[in-house]
Amino acid sequence: MRIAARLVLAFVAVVLFFGGFTLVLLERVQAEHVRRYFNEVPRPAYHAGRRPGERLIEALKQESRKALLLAVLVAAGVGAGVALTLARPIRQLTETARRYAAGDRAVRARVKGRDEIAELAAAFNALADRLAEERAREERQLAATAHELRTPLAVLKAELEALADGMMRPDPETLRALVQEVDRITRLVEDLELITVADAGGLPLKKEVVDLAALAREVFDRVLPEGYALEGKGHALADADRVRQILWNLATNVKRHGGGWAQVRVAPGRIEVADRGPGVPEPLLDHLFEPFYRADPARPRGGSGLGLAVVRALTEAMGGEVRARKGRPEGLVVEVRLPT
Repeated sequence: MRIAARLVLAFVAVVLFFGGFTLVLLERVQAEHVRRYFNEVPRPAYHAGRRPGERLIEALKQESRKALLLAVLVAAGVGAGVALTLARPIRQLTETARRYAAGDRAVRARVKGRDEIAELAAAFNALADRLAEERAREERQLAATAHELRTPLAVLKAELEALADGMMRPDPETLRALVQEVDRITRLVEDLELITVADAGGLPLKKEVVDLAALAREVFDRVLPEGYALEGKGHALADADRVRQILWNLATNVKRHGGGWAQVRVAPGRIEVADRGPGVPEPLLDHLFEPFYRADPARPRGGSGLGLAVVRALTEAMGGEVRARKGRPEGLVVEVRLPT
């Protein structure tokens, strides 16, 4: 049953119940008091036929029933007005949701007011805007993925065709270059798969208490043996291998784009890596963890372009968060927070 019909019936039912109950009480009280009054009147005051008290009681009953009928009609009218007022924005919101489900992603609810229905419409619009932003980001990421795969595949195809045509000799140096291109494609695909699985909540994790300072020293000794300083100590509840992967990506990012030197600070549940690179403008910091994002498009990639995106995916998969800020006076600071 439609909400408008249910509201009208509810109004009428309430009036009928309370009006009927009141009517019965009134009729009983009226009959008792009228009879008592006329019993005290001398008999010569009665006229022939029905007793005056009985006629008065019947007249009062008729007027009470008319009043009840009028109350029912008024209640039905008021209920219909209220129902239509409430049902109209609900129908509009329903139609908007149907259009959105049918593929019209630009449609938005236009319900005004400050009641719960207006709040529901605002929540729908906010959800639609968020989905539109996520869809646009996914489209950008898909386009960037195709672009990043196209380059090594084109190089690989060209060199293989040159080998097949006899224009290049299959010497060890040429074959190593081909293997490097294959490795680059493999790393790209593996990183994309890891991000997808982590975002879907399907990444297998072995959480344990890990020494963050020891893991940072282990990784930075391999990537930047003479290019970092470590201070502080602390533990976290995390997957040790995934933390190593996070630190490896951060250290590699410093080596390629951060001036080759890092200040690593460790605290309970926190790792902070500050570099001496050119830094990133404040408005672009939130985009650093998007796949294939480059703050400076003119700067050569040097890697898969997914290093910081993997850091974000792994950190969030372990229940933590990652953020970036400008260094003082320059450079970039990436802070990873993990459960303790």
